[in-house]
Amino acid sequence: MLYVGCAIWAYDGWTGTFYPPALPKSARLSAYARRLTAVEVNSTFYAVPSAATVQRWAGETPETFRFCPKFPRVITHEARLQAVDAQTDVFLSNMRALGIRLAPLMLQLPPSFSPSERDALAAYLRSLPRDVRVAVEVRHRDWFVPERSAQLDALLAEHGAARIAFDSRPIYASKAPEAVLSQEKKPNVPLYAKATQPFVLVRYISSPILEENAPYLDFWSARIKTWLSEGRDVYFFAHCPREELSPFIARTLYEHVQKQVALPPLPWTFLDRPTAQQALF
Repeated sequence: MLYVGCAIWAYDGWTGTFYPPALPKSARLSAYARRLTAVEVNSTFYAVPSAATVQRWAGETPETFRFCPKFPRVITHEARLQAVDAQTDVFLSNMRALGIRLAPLMLQLPPSFSPSERDALAAYLRSLPRDVRVAVEVRHRDWFVPERSAQLDALLAEHGAARIAFDSRPIYASKAPEAVLSQEKKPNVPLYAKATQPFVLVRYISSPILEENAPYLDFWSARIKTWLSEGRDVYFFAHCPREELSPFIARTLYEHVQKQVALPPLPWTFLDRPTAQQALF
């Protein structure tokens, strides 16, 4: 299955385009899930929601919807994966309230986390329950040196973890002012686009100039087609310096793949298309 989405659902700028006008904030998650099929839960990076909150998220979405929460920064960035058993237990326990809707968890390591801390990563992955699916994002450039990249792949494979495919090429190739500002926040690392587990997670940092995304979406459409044919689940999350565009980029990617592979319609298909989309792509 191909799941597509964004990093958030509570974005004010989507009102009147992605969301209907005057949609209450409390209805945004259910409205989001009537359009896209997954969300990258960035909010868990900053604070772990209560189990009751997570249960409410589950109740507002269909069983076919998927959440990919980020591990809290207190685990990844502050403690750097060491002596965090208690924090990990709370996080995992609360996320399990999503039930079938829980997709791979995202372990995003800080840019300063280099191969010199490989043992800490190995020990942490070893400590996780085997039924938890994890996708790891590395940002230090030394992880992308071929020998160390292969060592990382072997380590992740040993623990059943995937490596996140992080694609920042579009914003680094773009001359749009918003893209240049985003370059200060997003790592400029080589593209890693391999599938090593039954699931693949792609984080796509798009250009705010929509036509500039065409060759990259073609690339990902072909790659995703191959992964789906191999029986893998793919989670594709669109990020854009102009967040207003992110849902539409995610939808466009899905429709590109849908032309090549038999996929169910997005839930969005059954709703009236927002007028703003008519100007996109």
